Amino acid sequence: MVADDTLVVGYDPGFGNTKVYVAGKAAVLQTAVARPKEVGLAAIGLKTAGRHVPIVEFGGQRFAVGPGAWHRGEPLTSLDYQALAAPERQALFYAAFNKVSPAESSTITLVIGLPVPLLQDHAQAAVILESLKRLKGEHHFVISGASQHITIVRIKVVAQPVGSYVDWLYGVELQPRTGSQNAEVAVIDIGFNTLDLFVIAGGQVVERHIGGAEIGVARLLSLLAGSSRDLNELDADLRNGVLRLDDRDLDLWLGEILAVIKRSWSSLKRFQAVIPSGGGAVVLGDRLKSVLATKGAAIYWPDDPIITNVRGFWKYGMKHVSAR
Repeated sequence: MVADDTLVVGYDPGFGNTKVYVAGKAAVLQTAVARPKEVGLAAIGLKTAGRHVPIVEFGGQRFAVGPGAWHRGEPLTSLDYQALAAPERQALFYAAFNKVSPAESSTITLVIGLPVPLLQDHAQAAVILESLKRLKGEHHFVISGASQHITIVRIKVVAQPVGSYVDWLYGVELQPRTGSQNAEVAVIDIGFNTLDLFVIAGGQVVERHIGGAEIGVARLLSLLAGSSRDLNELDADLRNGVLRLDDRDLDLWLGEILAVIKRSWSSLKRFQAVIPSGGGAVVLGDRLKSVLATKGAAIYWPDDPIITNVRGFWKYGMKHVSAR
């Protein structure tokens, strides 16, 4: 267990949402970030579109973060894995952490989840992991004028779908699920950029069933022919119910997802539980439930597919990460 004065923080630096979880509190912040553009008095007499967007300042840098950040300046959001350790990602983490723990000073143990396709590329993963190690230590930042200081004393990195499994495995009181000891569990994590497939049997990863592809929600949005808008803007419209999706586009995207699943898992009937998670699972909803059911899957649908990973990271930290 961790020391009494150390917060365990689950952190999911997703390409669609930046998520942080601490002891029952979750923050979900759209992964949108920009450098604020200085316009002087050019907007005098009018309200500015991005006036409510938080500004995060640290190390001499300023970033607008969250929904509407694109109104403040050119979007910096990238689907490249290298961006996971970039300063703009730190700004998003600071803003999300501030939502769940606004204390002026905190000492934390950070459990970070990374996409399976990234972790399968050993050389690229090694670079990202080395970069993330630099997060350990002192952090001082200012968000919307309020100063905050955190000290990261330990970092643990896990594959993103492990969060869904651990969230399924342990209840609110961190007691294991009855009959879970030898269960073989499959996770279908559909994020913004990636589809992650993961299987854990008896608490151990089954290597031959690990898979994934870069066909997350961004792939669905790319099917919208003729759109010249930024992905963040399209994503925001999707979240707000403004963007209407064609059944043909949804079916095409789901077909691509099922093809990747088929390559990794010949049958879903073998698993004691199949856990869909991520924003993509929410977008597909009953469509996904129905097709998995017809394939014989024992579906476990989380109470909130979007935060199940990051809540699982927190549970993992509480159960397995000791303070040093």
